[in-house]
Amino acid sequence: MRRIGIVGGGQLGRMAIEEARKYLAHIEVLAPEYPSPAAEIADVAHVGLLDDYESILEFAEEVDVVSYEIEGVNVEALRELERRGVLVLPSAGILDCIVDKYAQKELLLAAGIPTARATLVRPDEDASAGSIADAARSLGGFPVVQKTRSGGYDGRGVAVLKGPGGEPLLKGPSFVEEFVDFERELAVVVVREPGGRKLAYPCAEMVFDERANMCASVLAPARIGAALREEAERIALAAVEALCAAAERAGSPASGSAGVFAVELFLSRSGDVLVNEIAPRPHNSGHFSIEACESSQFDQYVRLLLGLPAGSTRLLSPAMMVNIFGGPDCGCGEAEYRGVEEALAVPGVSLHLYGKREARPFRKMGHLTALGATAEEAMSRAAAARSKIRVVGL
Repeated sequence: MRRIGIVGGGQLGRMAIEEARKYLAHIEVLAPEYPSPAAEIADVAHVGLLDDYESILEFAEEVDVVSYEIEGVNVEALRELERRGVLVLPSAGILDCIVDKYAQKELLLAAGIPTARATLVRPDEDASAGSIADAARSLGGFPVVQKTRSGGYDGRGVAVLKGPGGEPLLKGPSFVEEFVDFERELAVVVVREPGGRKLAYPCAEMVFDERANMCASVLAPARIGAALREEAERIALAAVEALCAAAERAGSPASGSAGVFAVELFLSRSGDVLVNEIAPRPHNSGHFSIEACESSQFDQYVRLLLGLPAGSTRLLSPAMMVNIFGGPDCGCGEAEYRGVEEALAVPGVSLHLYGKREARPFRKMGHLTALGATAEEAMSRAAAARSKIRVVGL
């Protein structure tokens, strides 16, 4: 059995390790601190910076395959591991195509994948009102969306600009994207095996909390027609294939063109399905699969890392996943969870807490999933359970 190394110590790694236990898998984690959600349940925990070249090379000496649960990883270290014959999955080339969001956008456009047009801000450093106005003009005018080229996560690194001046501009290298007037935000999680076989989970629908611009809930299946769901899944599969092909053309080994990929999409009010972004890892939008599908996104991830065939992505039940995070007044300090007993008394509800020691406003601390005979029943149960739970920082 392969020894697995995961770079990153967050909740995605933790849930992967929880799933891996049924395979008797050996998993080591490189995390920037201990304790952390994944590090404290790994077989071996290494402490080191995720963007540090030497830390990653040293970490990889103990494992057979290296993966990552967050994008902020030193890509050149992953490339060196590939040169040494270590399997990196997904490959360093895939990560390199994704971490620069403008390069990702250009890749999608070149491959004919439907996505919003974008242009770089000039100069390619901190944006100014003038450079934003020039960029907006080239895209047909305001409103536009400014995005940092790297580092954005959980709502950070994205700003909707309604006109010249007014809203604060993001710092650092960025680009401007045309604003999509969307009806719904969608997501499709794709599983790709090394040989090229791909599977898609049913298209899900995401709802965002506008206070922090982060995902609040995910409903599967999405409340759209069957034809649109199929179109979203087709586009997601094509986007992942374009990403893997680009990485291989750049020299990455085909053995690394595999993994779990989350494709976020917009359904515009005119009925078009457009790719927003791709993440090369399990994703918040796929958490519903733990209870609602034959094989969860984390089971798929572990299977691929172990060299096992992918499982079924079939949806067994409508489901709604709701993130649990502290509200604006939760405070910062040791996390306390109130109302857990009442939430778990709601039929069809499962709870996942991530083991983060400190709570703070809008920090993801866990999630719950509610199953139902219908999407409406799953939504009702999820709302009832979420209303019971409160996160407090003491």
